[in-house]
Amino acid sequence: MLLIICNKICTQKQIDYLCKNIYSYMKNIIALTLLFAFTITMHSQEPSMKKGSVVIYLGAGAGSGYFGTAKYKGVGFTYRSSPTIHLGFEYGFSEAIPKSILGLGANITTWFGSYNYRDSWGDGWNVRWSDITVLARGYYHHEFLVGEKWDVYASPMVGLKFRTYSYTYNDPYYSNSHNSDAGVYPAFGVALGGRYYVSKAFGFYAELSQGYNVDYAKIGFAFKF
Repeated sequence: MLLIICNKICTQKQIDYLCKNIYSYMKNIIALTLLFAFTITMHSQEPSMKKGSVVIYLGAGAGSGYFGTAKYKGVGFTYRSSPTIHLGFEYGFSEAIPKSILGLGANITTWFGSYNYRDSWGDGWNVRWSDITVLARGYYHHEFLVGEKWDVYASPMVGLKFRTYSYTYNDPYYSNSHNSDAGVYPAFGVALGGRYYVSKAFGFYAELSQGYNVDYAKIGFAFKF
């Protein structure tokens, strides 16, 4: 009926132009509607990290410097080194900086190593190291790098490494002597890490670090509350 009325008052060229414009307007309306729906959906998804979030993580690392994770055997000697074991947490305490989440946390790390030597008569020595490192950590998350199931963050850290050391001779020449010592050393650095959650409460994390007396790399499990 509309086309019949239009034919009475409009030319065919005008009708074609009108239909073309209506089709163009409809496409724009549909596109804007879809974009609006997508934007609402994105904002309705809860970010994996926000103010008040608590993340507890448990992982293992490759160690730092010479005392990395390894096992070596040679002529008369054996060197063993455990992976570093990490236990820590983060609490998201502030969103005061625009489009950012700030977190505070702590990390405790343990490590064990040994070096043994025996000559052809069975004499030699045993060396043992034991480290405990305690770090205070800050966390920075940019809103752009926080999704519903993942987040990427930077983390400065500073703390202390407590090392115990023992050296035992089983050579009669040294009267089977024993020596032990302990020391405290600074530890600091910065890490770049990421987490991926397979559920709302459980996921995985990985970090790369650079600094002094801190792990170069670590992976593990993340638990979010």
